[in-house]
Amino acid sequence: MTTRQTISFPDDVATALADVPSGQVSAYVTEAVRRRIQSDAARVALRAAGHREFPFDPVASAGRLADAAVSADVHRAAVDRLAAAVGGDREDLAARLGRSAEAAGW
Repeated sequence: MTTRQTISFPDDVATALADVPSGQVSAYVTEAVRRRIQSDAARVALRAAGHREFPFDPVASAGRLADAAVSADVHRAAVDRLAAAVGGDREDLAARLGRSAEAAGW
């Protein structure tokens, strides 16, 4: 089932949507809303687990990351817990996390 909606966008969003082929705008917006729903649910779960939430601020975030060095023991313990939680191979998971961190510039 679908519902037709009429919505307004700020100019910068409207400009970005103008680049999306006309037959794909609904799918594009639907994907964005679904991602936001998932992001909001993850944020709620993280808050419930005791994690703080920070406003979107890439410069401050980079500073917090630089100041929040994790010891090798803490890192190993976290990877062990994650591997146990997802039922994955610890070494494979550690390697994948390492590649992701390198790609992110950490």
